[in-house]
Amino acid sequence: MTAEPLSAEPLPADRTRTDPSPAGPAPAKRLTAVPPVEPASPGSPPSEPPATEPTAAEPVVTEPAPAARPRAGLAEALVARRNQLTRAAQWFAGTEGDPYGLLLRAGADDPARHEERVRERGPLYRSAPLDTWVTAHRAVAEQVLTDPAFDGTGPDGTPVGLDGLPLRSELLSLDRATAARLAPLTAFGGPLLWAREENCVAQRAATYARRLLEGCGEHFDLAEDFARRLPGPVLAEQFSLPDAAHEEFARVLPDCRHALDGLVCPQPYATARATRTAEATVAALLARHLSEAAGAGWAGEDTARAAAVLAVSAAETTAVLIVDTVRRLRARTGAWERLTADPALAAEAVRETLRTAPPVRLETRTTRTETTLAGTELPAGARVAVLMAAAGRDPGAPAGAAPLGLAPDLHFALSAPLITSIAGAALRTLAETLPHLREAGEPVIRPRSPVLLAPARFPVAKRESTPCAS
Repeated sequence: MTAEPLSAEPLPADRTRTDPSPAGPAPAKRLTAVPPVEPASPGSPPSEPPATEPTAAEPVVTEPAPAARPRAGLAEALVARRNQLTRAAQWFAGTEGDPYGLLLRAGADDPARHEERVRERGPLYRSAPLDTWVTAHRAVAEQVLTDPAFDGTGPDGTPVGLDGLPLRSELLSLDRATAARLAPLTAFGGPLLWAREENCVAQRAATYARRLLEGCGEHFDLAEDFARRLPGPVLAEQFSLPDAAHEEFARVLPDCRHALDGLVCPQPYATARATRTAEATVAALLARHLSEAAGAGWAGEDTARAAAVLAVSAAETTAVLIVDTVRRLRARTGAWERLTADPALAAEAVRETLRTAPPVRLETRTTRTETTLAGTELPAGARVAVLMAAAGRDPGAPAGAAPLGLAPDLHFALSAPLITSIAGAALRTLAETLPHLREAGEPVIRPRSPVLLAPARFPVAKRESTPCAS
């Protein structure tokens, strides 16, 4: 395994503003409250370069800042360092051969072989370096996802920011009670979605899919130019956003793409901050326009929160599901041709991907009370990871078992129906309008994406006979 192919995360220094600004002035001094990182050994993840003193070419801020500002800068630096050290722990767990650590490293190797190593170790395997219990068995996975003893991070768990993932998505850090309260708000025909049934959403998604494909050239990126651009306008229309907000929402929503991976894998500091900014923008936009639509009697904070959770959890998951289903069909002899001959098979193709290679490969839960899992006594506060992809292909699962691709609790309790509906419509539209679609370059998987294994790019061409662009 080679070193992680990413640049080092800059550690924020003491400055007069708390958000990083590459164009801003250099800090007057570097923080010394955080210990320096030891030099990395061969094969270890990259560490941040040490902060340097300002040079003559770098203007220095000499004006004293208010007392609260240095304190805020120090707190931000400690958050960044905690984020970095958690990533280092995951990296070194993989170096020690821990299969869960190798999954979280999210390198170029096939995650399925690490998932199978977890399965070989029994129904419940303890990753000692990361203090996490891990399962690849379907029956154990179902217990974790349905038993009230297991829950997500929420008001009753470790507060966001005080654990090893201080920059995780706040919108997606729900507990089950909150998700259960919000889920009815996102039902078809409910307070948020004007479509009264799934078919209506699928029809509108197909309309937007055709428009996007008409705007694509002979060669385009299936991930960036199509799959990630589709959920935004579909959801904006379902939320009945006005035209100006519709455009802003569709533009900003793809910038939340790192939120799900960030629930278990620390993202680079700049990426994590940008994701949080995008989430806040989406949430504020929805709250503003939903309250305006409701009028003076607005008292629907839950409605605005449900809309934001649905949007952020659905957008990137839908994009990954679309691309993965196309990739799987193209990789199997005759599968794409069968779909283009009968586009009605699109929904079944999406279900098969959810069963064997779901877009969400990993879910984590925390025990709220002492409980027994697979014959093992777990204390309250124990972390449990469910390998969703491995559990979905468990040879011991009952024949004909429903796909396990999207967990029935937490954020996907709000967004799963929309994810499958939009993905099915997108796949059907691709089969109807681009029957000769083909790969036109090497697909690339995004770094630090152990949850989604998300495509960074997936180049395609509209015609079999079209030569690949140089």
